Amino acid sequence: MARNGDLRKLLEKKLNVKQAQLYHIAKGIADSLSIPTSDAMLVLAAKNRINLHKYGGNLPAGKLDQIRGLLPYVAAAATQQPAQVAFSGNGKRAAARPKRISKVKLENAENDPILDRATLADIEAMVPMYRTLSQLENSMRQFIARILKAKHGMDWWDKAAPRGLQETVAKRTADDQVNAWHQKRSSSPIDYLDLDQLKALVRTAQNDFVPAFFPSIEWFQVFVDEIYRSRCVVCHMNPLIQTNIDAVSVRFNQWERLVKAKVADVKELENRAPAATVTSVG
Repeated sequence: MARNGDLRKLLEKKLNVKQAQLYHIAKGIADSLSIPTSDAMLVLAAKNRINLHKYGGNLPAGKLDQIRGLLPYVAAAATQQPAQVAFSGNGKRAAARPKRISKVKLENAENDPILDRATLADIEAMVPMYRTLSQLENSMRQFIARILKAKHGMDWWDKAAPRGLQETVAKRTADDQVNAWHQKRSSSPIDYLDLDQLKALVRTAQNDFVPAFFPSIEWFQVFVDEIYRSRCVVCHMNPLIQTNIDAVSVRFNQWERLVKAKVADVKELENRAPAATVTSVG
């Protein structure tokens, strides 16, 4: 491609990503479609409405038709970063938290004598995905906890959580006491559960969630299962391929639509609860 530099810069600007992230996205498309990365870059450009006649360089005969034929197989989620919308108590966009500045001077990771460039590129590319998964998971935990608190009161955990989960959380909080030199995980019991353990909590209290907030208990279980596998990959410091990034993006957007549609119902539930039952939020 004679103008691959121009094309790359346009894509970086369009997707709001750095060069390493862009190549990671293109590589994921290449892997999923079994095509060269250079062709995947063209597919990504066409999907983002970049004119390949102008920026694609001297394409071989038939290449443009080939790229057009591949477009339906590229998920729309690959063309943009998921919107980062926090779930706040009043249903409005939450104010961004100030960045925590480390007081410890870190060594330059790019000078690491062990990690190769490909690994460093994977790490950089996963930063947005970690942020997306973190926001999604925290939103889910708070959504569930607020509904249970409004339904069962401040001691909702003792009333609504199954015994097995209560025992798990008791062990984990006891471990915090043993290792008191380190900060606690959280002040809320729901944060001591693994993501896939939320299924058991919601299943036990399903009358509080179905159908008012979730269409069915099976829907929620499948939703969690699909996120959990990708979450485990990222949280064990490994990169996701583009197919799984797309799947997380779709689930993220589905969840955001759900909470935006249901936040008024959550607030109404909290407002109907006795004053001592739930602490006002926002």
